[in-house]
Amino acid sequence: MSALGSADAGPATHEGAPSAVRELAAELLARTPQLADGMTDHLFAAMPELGAGDDELRAETRASCESNIAQILRLLKLGVGAEAIVLPVEAGEWVRGLVVRGITVAALLRAYRLGHAWLWERWSQALRDRLADHDELVVAQDQSSGFMFAYVDLISGVLVDEYGTEREQLMRSAAQLRAETVRAILAGEQIDQEVAAGRLGYELGRHHVALRVWGTGSELRGLERAATEAARAVGSGAPLVVPSGVASLDVWYGSRDAPDPQAVAALEAYEPPAGIRVAAGTPGHGISGFRRSHAEAVQAARLAALARGRVPAVATYRRVELVSLLASDLPRARAFVAARLGPLASPDEAAERLRDTVLAFLAAGGSSTRVAKELYVHQNTVTYRVKRAEELLGRRVTEDPIELLCALTLAAVLGPAVLAGEDGGGDAG
Repeated sequence: MSALGSADAGPATHEGAPSAVRELAAELLARTPQLADGMTDHLFAAMPELGAGDDELRAETRASCESNIAQILRLLKLGVGAEAIVLPVEAGEWVRGLVVRGITVAALLRAYRLGHAWLWERWSQALRDRLADHDELVVAQDQSSGFMFAYVDLISGVLVDEYGTEREQLMRSAAQLRAETVRAILAGEQIDQEVAAGRLGYELGRHHVALRVWGTGSELRGLERAATEAARAVGSGAPLVVPSGVASLDVWYGSRDAPDPQAVAALEAYEPPAGIRVAAGTPGHGISGFRRSHAEAVQAARLAALARGRVPAVATYRRVELVSLLASDLPRARAFVAARLGPLASPDEAAERLRDTVLAFLAAGGSSTRVAKELYVHQNTVTYRVKRAEELLGRRVTEDPIELLCALTLAAVLGPAVLAGEDGGGDAG
């Protein structure tokens, strides 16, 4: 993409900028990922309109933050003016995600103002820490402040144009009308069911199963194909498909009769294309079932993202409901695992073997013979591992077995998301 703006769009080029500015920019470039994390946390804390539970939007926002921070620091390092900026791909994708979700252009501009203020606070403090000479500090702050204001002014103008183009395209399409209708239904707004069904091209007074289909860098066409294939797997006709993000879809397929167990099993057996994941809610009837099944699909998708491959490519809420409930408050789930497992919460392979063995042991009702067959190990190995786990726990595994079973299940499904850090666990032996 070509450079944006013109030579008079901001302050003059920074070829005379103090060396401290360039040196600081070079140092902070290595910390761009951490800065992006901090800026993203700040934006989501300050802007409820971004939606605290939208993990995909959070990832898109972080990618946009990182691309902007990196560009700012690179230009400061080189000592060139804000007119040299280009629109980062990630920033453009973030804008498209806002449009799809119905988030306003005012929120876009506010995010850039808040992000600018957040970054300037850290940048100016770093300059103060670096420069003892007052005059040098004033010059460095003036030049870098002028650059950042010019950068935000230029990039905001381009993104507003991008937002307008994307919104105009969506507003002209039936897809936007479907998306707005679905948002109204999910938000619990009063809506005429027949009118809504006409807009959607989908009957609402039926039995529904909702899906969330997503992928890393997948084009929407590939996701739509996977959604259609999943519906075909259970013998459904054309599903209702609505984009929920840059690389995710919300999907519903309906039937006059409640899906039978064979249909649900067929969905669970479906194998989506590489890089694409599917989460499914349980069947529900009417508008209330439409909403509930979607909420369950979203929770199953959240759990699948946390599990990082530890659940099937098609994660049905029926299969992950317990873990989803246990992990609904992730910090508390992490604390629960640490408290119940102690040294067994270590992320190393030895602790994982012990956890898997004890989990199988409890699930088998304490039968070492059954566990040995299940894990393909000698019965003495099972006995040793259980004893070793009890030494680390400081109690028998049959004491408070339900709490231990829950903690072990969380660890087995979510892994690093709930386990101790590198220094968080003991020696599992």
